[in-house]
Amino acid sequence: MGGKRIFPIPGARYIIPVKMTRIFAIAVLLMSVLTCAAQSGRFGGYSESTSRYDDKRPLIEKDASKSKSPEDEIVRIDTDLVTIPVRITSKDGRPVPDVKRDEFKIFENGIEQKIDYFSNEEQPFTVALMLDMSYSSVFKLQEIQDAAFAFVRQLRPQDKVMVVAFDEKAQVLCEATGDQRALRFAIEASKIGSGTSLYAALDLVLNRKFNRIPGRKAIVLLSDGVDTTSKLVTKKALLNDVSEADALIYPIQYDTFDDVQKSRRKNAEILYDEDDRPYVASTRPGVGERESDYAMAREFFSDIAEYTGGNVQRVTSKTNLDRAFARIANELRKTYSLGYYPSGERRPGNKYSIKVRVYRPDLNIRTREGYIGHRN
Repeated sequence: MGGKRIFPIPGARYIIPVKMTRIFAIAVLLMSVLTCAAQSGRFGGYSESTSRYDDKRPLIEKDASKSKSPEDEIVRIDTDLVTIPVRITSKDGRPVPDVKRDEFKIFENGIEQKIDYFSNEEQPFTVALMLDMSYSSVFKLQEIQDAAFAFVRQLRPQDKVMVVAFDEKAQVLCEATGDQRALRFAIEASKIGSGTSLYAALDLVLNRKFNRIPGRKAIVLLSDGVDTTSKLVTKKALLNDVSEADALIYPIQYDTFDDVQKSRRKNAEILYDEDDRPYVASTRPGVGERESDYAMAREFFSDIAEYTGGNVQRVTSKTNLDRAFARIANELRKTYSLGYYPSGERRPGNKYSIKVRVYRPDLNIRTREGYIGHRN
């Protein structure tokens, strides 16, 4: 009030200190960043999953600020809810457990979809524990049973487990339950048999059991992956069903090829030539004895895991088997589930890519990569 007032003189030059200029520039830049962040509702970058079905089209986000039309409010009951399990880890592999619903976005064929279902890691799982009981198993029966029950004990009290054993036939030894005593009895009831109807057993779980069970689901499958006796279910048909599945699939695969070859040599017919010298009769390998069968099994397990957001655990010893079950149990405790009703028309046989975006940088996102449209 009592100080001198300074009036600008026309044509005069004034020198602003460099430090003040820098402060002013930083302030302007900060205001710009805050304005952009306020407009988008996001700070920083984002992380995004990948999809084998991706055709590289640009992702189109919907403008949430626009009001909905009456058509947007209609619930379309002729479209199935597409559910996708999502596993999020940091760059060093640690689970990220605190992602909120509004940090997610889902894109189908490049078009953003409205998230209609969200479940965090606190929601319970229903797990189908599938045990290959064919004679080709490299593990002793007791080892399989001990590892299976150790896995069950690592799940949370609210989780439920269904036990399915299969050889030539698939048997549900226990429907989904959290009763540890009942699960132990079911696992101990598994017996070694002959034949491997892997495709039929998976079809049983996906299409006759899990389709009646709501909520988060997973299949943990212990097998060499070589199907020898399924008659009514083909690999191609099963892969189509898997692409539509709302369950994670975790194959635990062991390799029985060397054991099968040893068995062939041991059981080979001995013939004698005209000089009465013995020789092993040469026979063509059958189904489940060829190297190509094992290559197909590895490919099949990789496909069903990647289609659903799971992963393959390959084991060679009892120690590895225990660790594989433990890793899967840990992942199931830290998995999100999202769901949406597709906004576009479904065409049978067409492939639809799915991408999940999380508005945090430097994350690894593993999820279902897409699906194939099916006939109703």
